[in-house]
Parts: sequence; structure tokens; C-alpha cells
Amino acid sequence: SYSARSEEGCITVVSGLGSRSFNVRNDSHRTLELFRGATCDNGSPVATVGPWSTSNGVFTRQVRGGVKVRNGVVGSFRVVRDHYGYGDKW
Repeated sequence: SYSARSEEGCITVVSGLGSRSFNVRNDSHRTLELFRGATCDNGSPVATVGPWSTSNGVFTRQVRGGVKVRNGVVGSFRVVRDHYGYGDKW
């Protein structure tokens, strides 16, 4: 669990124990963007999850020269806006 109030920018998430994908549940009024790799600068988002939405089975794939997790996946996300479309931080 991570707070959608975060203004930290990019948050890295790692899932191990044989994981191959992420399940993202957004219980906030803001929009989330999920990226490949440990930073949010590896191209366009692989998933955008709107307010009060869920996205299951999001594959982040490995970034060339990026962080490797044995039997797991690495991704990153950022909070981009509230439900009115205002408040873009980036």
C-alpha cells in the first residue's frame, strides 16, 4: 500500500516470490501511471489506472541495463492528477 497523497515523484515497487505481473488497485481520486523498471523515465507508462479503478496482470518486463529481481518483477509509479483533472504535479 502507498499513499496517493505522495508528492515524492516516482515510487519504486518490487514484487518477488515468483511474481510475473502487478495487480494495481487505486482507491483514491487521483490517477496513477505504472512504468517499467525502477524509475518513471523508461518511456511511456505500461498502465494508467484511473480513480477508483483496478488493473490486474500488468506486465512491466525488464528494462535493458535496469534492476534485476530473481523470480520477481520491478516497476515504478507516480500519482498524476485528481479526479477533476487538476493538480498535475509533473
